[in-house]
Amino acid sequence: MLKRGSHISSQAPEQPAPRFFYGWLIVAICALLGFLGTGFYSYSRGVFLPALAETLSDGSRMQISIGFSLAAIVGAAISPPLGKFLDRHSPRLVILAGIVVVALSYVALASVQSLWQFYLIVGLGFGLGMSFMGGMAWHRCVIFWFDHWRGRAIALAVMGSSLAGIMMPPLVTHIVDTYGWRFGYYSFAVSTAVTLLPIVYLLLKDRPADIGEVRDGHRYVAGNPQEQVKIADDSRTWTWQQLLRSTAFWSIGLIFGSMVCVFAAVMLHLFGHLLDIGLSTEQAALVLSTTAFFSAFGKPVIGFLSDMWGARVSIWLALICQALALLAFTQANTYTLALLAAGLYGFGYSGMSPLRTFAVSTSVGSHSFALATGVLRWVELPFVLVASPLAGFIYDATGSYNTAFLVLCGLMLVACAGPFFINVGGARERHKLQAATPGGPSSS
Repeated sequence: MLKRGSHISSQAPEQPAPRFFYGWLIVAICALLGFLGTGFYSYSRGVFLPALAETLSDGSRMQISIGFSLAAIVGAAISPPLGKFLDRHSPRLVILAGIVVVALSYVALASVQSLWQFYLIVGLGFGLGMSFMGGMAWHRCVIFWFDHWRGRAIALAVMGSSLAGIMMPPLVTHIVDTYGWRFGYYSFAVSTAVTLLPIVYLLLKDRPADIGEVRDGHRYVAGNPQEQVKIADDSRTWTWQQLLRSTAFWSIGLIFGSMVCVFAAVMLHLFGHLLDIGLSTEQAALVLSTTAFFSAFGKPVIGFLSDMWGARVSIWLALICQALALLAFTQANTYTLALLAAGLYGFGYSGMSPLRTFAVSTSVGSHSFALATGVLRWVELPFVLVASPLAGFIYDATGSYNTAFLVLCGLMLVACAGPFFINVGGARERHKLQAATPGGPSSS
């Protein structure tokens, strides 16, 4: 958190400067967690939805959507205490536990025979498992390792889920069409456990001090003494009561609650919408992959903009692109138009995860980052609970998703008010505050 008068100069520590900063390996591991964890879970749901609905709920997509809302409730319930634990203890242990829970949940889901079993497995299994191994845990790791490179580090870490989005829709469509949806979930279980458990156990380090490093690396710190300032409020410890009295916190909740609910609804229902307008399953899968491709492309752009210009401009860009894309989906009646809308939407939601982390860490500080993120899940929960079932209800009632997409478009526009009330962050704001602070660069 940046405030006037909080600038305290610090000297770069006299430490050896290894050529390779281990923090970038942490970023790569987090990207893999996003690829095999949240990427598999988020980008495959829409492909599985029609088959799940036909098998378990007599074709009702709303009833299947409720299962994913239950997972969101469980995730929100566990997030505040989990966030407090992550701030003080080991994200690595939490992530390992999450991998085990998610892998077992995929196995159970492949064997489900009734709707209530589906609700139990998705609600508890994925609600707990994805909270443990999901973004809050590995974003906490990135915040421990990066400061001035934070925006780009977060953006690269979350690219894993976007790469999964490029690959998963066509792959899962082929698996479901050829081998059935149950085999698909079995394959998810094996790939998640076999790949992630050894890598996280052997290579993931919670904090730079665990291997004698510092934030951003000794080499960067030694080579950029003019950037080495300590922001007093960055290490402030918050309680959840203080968070709930913060205007910036509620503004972040409005912005990213809106983004998360739109993402959840679109990822679950867009595949079905594309089939309804006449696209083949292969074309619909490629449209979903296009959203992920442009999301992957957009993440480094958003990360660079965040580091340089701060959160505000980047968030507005993300919200407006998503709003325009949702409007375009209601008008798209050909494969080409759907691809164009998908590209715009993908670029827009590329900022959802990195900007959320960036905004929380600049407005709240990094010391209580995970607690703030956990409490934020409760603020976002009403958005998430309503979005997917409402879209399914509108479809069941009207036979079309157009009205649902228009409602979501309006929500994106309302969320544009939020950035006015958060801290900007980024190099430009940091330099501006340094120059205005007694003892800063401009006064020397």
